Amino acid sequence: MSDRSYTITRTLSSVFLVGCLLLFVIRTWHWPLMGDAALMHYVVFLMDRGMAPYRDIVDPNMPTTLLIEGAVMHLFGGNSLTWRLFDLSLLAISAIAMFVICRPYSRFAALFAASLFALIHGRDGLVELGQRDLTMTACLLLGYAFLFTGLRTDPAAHPHKNTRPSMTTLMTALFGFFCGIATTIKPSVLFLAPAVLLLAAIALRGRQQPFIAHLIAGLLGMLTPILLILVWLHHQHVTADFLRTLTQLLPYFLLLGPRSYPHLILHSISSVMLPVVLLWLPIVIVKKDWITWERAALLVAVLFGLASFYLQRKGFPYHRYPSEAFLLLLIAIDFTTVLETNPAHWRLRFTTNNKLLPSLAMAGIVVGVVFVAGGSTAHALWQDWRNQEFDTMLRADLNRLGGEKLANRLQCLDMADGCIPTLYNMRLVQSTGYLYDCYLLSNQPGAERDRSREAFWQAIMKNSPAVFVISSNDCDSATQRPGYAYQKMSRWPQFDDYLQANYHLDAERIPPHMVNSGSSPSKPLGYRIYVRNDVK
Repeated sequence: MSDRSYTITRTLSSVFLVGCLLLFVIRTWHWPLMGDAALMHYVVFLMDRGMAPYRDIVDPNMPTTLLIEGAVMHLFGGNSLTWRLFDLSLLAISAIAMFVICRPYSRFAALFAASLFALIHGRDGLVELGQRDLTMTACLLLGYAFLFTGLRTDPAAHPHKNTRPSMTTLMTALFGFFCGIATTIKPSVLFLAPAVLLLAAIALRGRQQPFIAHLIAGLLGMLTPILLILVWLHHQHVTADFLRTLTQLLPYFLLLGPRSYPHLILHSISSVMLPVVLLWLPIVIVKKDWITWERAALLVAVLFGLASFYLQRKGFPYHRYPSEAFLLLLIAIDFTTVLETNPAHWRLRFTTNNKLLPSLAMAGIVVGVVFVAGGSTAHALWQDWRNQEFDTMLRADLNRLGGEKLANRLQCLDMADGCIPTLYNMRLVQSTGYLYDCYLLSNQPGAERDRSREAFWQAIMKNSPAVFVISSNDCDSATQRPGYAYQKMSRWPQFDDYLQANYHLDAERIPPHMVNSGSSPSKPLGYRIYVRNDVK
């Protein structure tokens, strides 16, 4: 493996990756608002109209998700372009953090990892824009960038530099702060910061540098956003409602439609990344002496990312983002380190005469650039962002039935990517704060299902909707039959009988085309509209 071949490969790869990123940004600029993003926009929309989260609005998402979503909407607007820019900003922030993390190793390593991460996200589709796990990943990467920058500054080794201990401690506090923000988005990474701080303390002690101040600063930084969230909950008078959501509703939600652990293990790594990972593993196995505290810290992030993926039990592509981002960093650092001509300036020390490892690293870069980056770009561009047939058809039906007059007189029985986005687009407030039918129409027994059914029943008895929109989406996907049977309604006989006795079927629609807005094409959702018998 000649140095010249690596230089040529690195240059061509850099040009190709930048070209893929530019093409991805330009050609996906008009991606619409849909899926979870539209759902969370609707939650903020309801909050702006006086409904309290966790009390009036039944939703298991954490407070920081609502605050970030609300900040973007209130500062820049709630349209699809704003959210597209927010999504691209998260990718840009992640890329900047990766460049800081990779500074002692290779700028190409950062470009490789950041580009593949962004393009895999694009491959996952329109429905994953601005996802909570992407925001969490950006926060974790920022935290790592601050921590590594602070601890790479050794005043004893560089006495000519103006590096005050207080500045390095501040960097550690910022690491804790951004990890705390990530924790208030998804609590599954709660213990990540303490684990990494412990590794940092061991590394500092090995250098005979003070470490107690760093531990304290990191933990205080982590607690700061958590305490701020508690203050916000108290100010909104929903602390008890949030705690009930956290301890009762969220655990029940994790039981709905879970994937088996064999399925989760099989899908822990995106299939498009698998060849790159397989080329990287021999390098890791052979070069065990490459372990440094920084690589150990990156590995801890990968493990916590995988734990978050397993704890959520849904197997959605965006649940892999934390583990994918940090795994790509490790892979990129190892590939470029193997191929570096003069490794003397690297923080990683190694010696090898094995020609196999450079060949594997070169193959890994080529496969990553051509197949992962190129393939993901093509996959993103092939997605049909113009297909909004469900929204168009449902809007037409709701306008026919009264349009704006349906405010507070309409109720969706849906998940996240059907009726609720249409209500947001039409700026219609529902009759109740129930955004999902999962808790009401699940096969999974439990006290939370009974409590949710009773609360929903009382709400519709108090404010009987003029119109019900029922989508064919089903939280219990494992038991869902082919076609559009709407069998979920039979799981709550009391409500099904009430619906049949007091409402009549006004319309049943099935969009005519397949939907290609995710990682793979899927059949479109259908819906039924029921109108109350006394409504003319």
